Amino acid sequence: MQKNTVKKRNFKFNITMKKGISILGLGWLGLPLALQLQKSGYTVNGSTSSLDRLTSLAKYSFHNCRIKIEADTIIGDWESFIHDTSILIINFPPKRIDSIETIHPLQIKQIIKHTPKTTKVIFVSSTSVYQNTNSLVNETINCIPEKASGIALIEAEQLLQQHFGNNLTVLRLAGLIGPKRHPGRFLANKKQLKNPNVPVNLIHQKDVIRLIATIINKDCFGEIINGCADIHPKRKDFYENAAIKLNMPAPVFETNSKESYKIVDNSKSKSILNFTYQFSNPEWIFTKDYLPEIAIVGCGPGNKNLLTLKAFHAIENADIILHDNLISDEILAINTQAEHIYVGRKYGDKEDQETRQNNINSLMKKHCELGNKVVRVKSGDPYIYGRAAEEVRFLKQHNLPFTVVPGISAALAAASSVNIPITERRQSNAILICTAHTADYSTAQLKGIAEMLNAGNTLALYMGLKSMDKIVPKLMEVCKNPDIPINAVSNVSRENEVLLSSTLGTIENDIKKQELQMPVVFLIGVKPIN
Repeated sequence: MQKNTVKKRNFKFNITMKKGISILGLGWLGLPLALQLQKSGYTVNGSTSSLDRLTSLAKYSFHNCRIKIEADTIIGDWESFIHDTSILIINFPPKRIDSIETIHPLQIKQIIKHTPKTTKVIFVSSTSVYQNTNSLVNETINCIPEKASGIALIEAEQLLQQHFGNNLTVLRLAGLIGPKRHPGRFLANKKQLKNPNVPVNLIHQKDVIRLIATIINKDCFGEIINGCADIHPKRKDFYENAAIKLNMPAPVFETNSKESYKIVDNSKSKSILNFTYQFSNPEWIFTKDYLPEIAIVGCGPGNKNLLTLKAFHAIENADIILHDNLISDEILAINTQAEHIYVGRKYGDKEDQETRQNNINSLMKKHCELGNKVVRVKSGDPYIYGRAAEEVRFLKQHNLPFTVVPGISAALAAASSVNIPITERRQSNAILICTAHTADYSTAQLKGIAEMLNAGNTLALYMGLKSMDKIVPKLMEVCKNPDIPINAVSNVSRENEVLLSSTLGTIENDIKKQELQMPVVFLIGVKPIN
């Protein structure tokens, strides 16, 4: 049981000196929080209890380490973790295990034992500490938790308050929603749900991050603050909407059970922090105006160092990455925490292209509507034989937010990599980009291409390795010049890049001898600089 009193305090807005912040727990909430605080200029130090997770966190520029809190010890270098720390954020929820109401307070005691009282602390707690009163609950009421996790948290709060006093702020959060926590997931394997007519208490991840940042910026310590959206929709309505978005059967609710609920009051957070909830109505997660932007990203020829910064950041922050076999392993390794979904596209796989594209479109729509950051990665530039046009038309048709990130196309990367001047003063004034994938050019088209070559211009030919036996005779028939130079560049920019320089008259035999690996781009009509 706990009686909480509201204290009148003066808060000062801190804009001059950025503090060192340590975050215990870089999980679903902790990692995006760390990235946002670092972006705001704070020095961030993070931790995880998992060695595998620690490896994946190494790509971020802030320091992170392994810290595991046990009931009787701390595994890891806690002193280094909190060294030069002005603010410690404890984002360490109780596990769903037996006796957690006993174990979790012991873990908190380990933190207290090794942390100075002068450290300012934000403890991420939960509104599960409040009992169901069928009425409004705020920070001043006596807390009588009904579940083991709530019992563990209220005792943890009390222990921390005894040690840190006015240097502690407790942030009690309602149910968390956001990327990878779409409310529809709650419906999985649920046959019947209770309490159809009760209000739900929820808060979006973005609002949690903004709340914590505001507490830090306003130096608001010595408080207990609820974090919850303004609106409390009816449970039945909310989860039926979630089921619609997931194309799941509508949930079935029990109607004969006694309904029990609480309504979490967030007025203190708004008054004391002058805070406005971005997702004041949690049902906005279902509307297109609040969906995350889908990124169609050009990844260049394969070397991650040739990515644009925008492309790199999009991949780094993705929840879902849709990729094909043309995307290099080193680019996919930028983000190993995201879900990687292979969507095909391999020469000779005989998969129906329309079916494959429809599947890609459906995946983008589905995961975006679940609140995930979807990144569709494409080799080269999305609008140069990347089929971005089909995907963009689909996204526009369904009014889904998107951005297209340019990439270095293979022909341009190849020219720079092997020093082939595809345009040069007094040599070549133009370059024609075309595909040999179908090899069904009309006579008029081939005549136009050949005339460009004869005029001294450059031809960049994509997807032509398996079509040389069709393309070369047609070009020779029109150009009548077997000495026109042709360069085949395999695996542009990668460690196994290969350049084969030849002529129209000899290229077919030279390819048979070299056994080039796909992908290959051809630059015709110009020679490398020797």
